[in-house]
Amino acid sequence: MSSNPHIIDPDTLRELSGKRSAAAVRNWAKKQGIPTLQGASGLFTTDAGLNHAMGIGAAGERSYRPEDIA
Repeated sequence: MSSNPHIIDPDTLRELSGKRSAAAVRNWAKKQGIPTLQGASGLFTTDAGLNHAMGIGAAGERSYRPEDIA
């Protein structure tokens, strides 16, 4: 796992997608509109990338945080 809390690591992407292979996770992410990069440990993205794919937060806006709902 990354020491950066904003990085969504390969294991988390596999868990979110329900896919096992890197190629299947990559295809799933592409279909979902999630931007990804290939790192030394595998495919990764950021929490901002997930928010963007879900249409949460526009450019220059603060990202959604669970604490904001209270």
